[in-house]
Amino acid sequence: MWRYANPVAIHWTDDLAALLPTLISPGKGLLFAYSSGFLETMDAGLRRGLLAGIPVYSEIETNPTLAQVQRAIDFARPLAPDWILAIGGGSVLDTAKIVRLALARDCPRIDDLLDAIPPRTAGGRGPQLVAVPTTHGTGAELTMWTTVWDKEKGRKHSLSHPGIYPDIAAYCPQLTHGLPLPISFATTLDALAHAMEALWNRNENPVSDEMAFAAVKLISDNLEGLANPVSAEVRANLLRASLFAGLAFANTKTAAAHSISYPLTLRWGIPHGIACSMPLLPLWRINAPHIPAKAERLRLLLGGEDVAAALARLQRFVADRMPYSLRAYGAGPADLDALVRESFTKGRMDNNRVALDPADVRAILEAILDPPRG
Repeated sequence: MWRYANPVAIHWTDDLAALLPTLISPGKGLLFAYSSGFLETMDAGLRRGLLAGIPVYSEIETNPTLAQVQRAIDFARPLAPDWILAIGGGSVLDTAKIVRLALARDCPRIDDLLDAIPPRTAGGRGPQLVAVPTTHGTGAELTMWTTVWDKEKGRKHSLSHPGIYPDIAAYCPQLTHGLPLPISFATTLDALAHAMEALWNRNENPVSDEMAFAAVKLISDNLEGLANPVSAEVRANLLRASLFAGLAFANTKTAAAHSISYPLTLRWGIPHGIACSMPLLPLWRINAPHIPAKAERLRLLLGGEDVAAALARLQRFVADRMPYSLRAYGAGPADLDALVRESFTKGRMDNNRVALDPADVRAILEAILDPPRG
């Protein structure tokens, strides 16, 4: 028995300014964007039309903290928007998703949401949320969870609830054209981790498998095209890969690679997509014998290339262009015991097809501490 569901309406466009007014209901709006200057880079028709005079919230940092999310909630509550438009990467989309949930549940404090999401108020689901990703990786526009970081206590909080799903995901490849290469690598590898972990996931289903296969194929074929100048075709293909990977892991959730990544980001500031992709090769070797039919199909999709060799090829390509090992970010052998202890996130590690123990995780961390480049 299996099921697949995703309530987010998906739109793909080369003209965001023409699309958005057809999606957003009339009423008071609020724009979430990564920077205050973001509107200056957007289509003039949007600035004059739909977004003219719309309040903008842009105080959003990578890996948003509890305090930052609370400020966003405080900004939005007096506005009581009828719709929220979030244009940005995963941190922007995650922040907007939490704010929409807080407004819908009339919950003014992020701490209260983390403790227990209150029942729906008479006002219904809250403002309409349209999510527009500007990276090709996080998949946040398609999921019912969101992440908040408590850096003081060294903790990552995940909220999961159907009320967190955006109403609409709108994809416009042009928004990714100016993405710096380090962010391009990190977000693409995040999508790769989403897809691979969906394939070896205890919550797998035939639909998520098809989406994951498509994503891995597109990333394998296009990641090495991330070299200046990056073609429009490569950007569009990687955005499609992110969409497919998002549809895959929106049903399965992530697994061991993401669980292992969280302390790497908290302790060493390793970009999320880099942190969750580094363990993929050792995890493939652990999980692949337990999914032989999928492993063989993936090999054929990759043109007969051994899957482990393909993963190593993609990782080497990135490692030649940016830091891609634990040691490169300052971690050493003395840190491994603490990292092993912190790598077991409930609801993530236990999704892995093969149950991992601390010795397994230590071996994975040792493999990515200073991997060979050859």
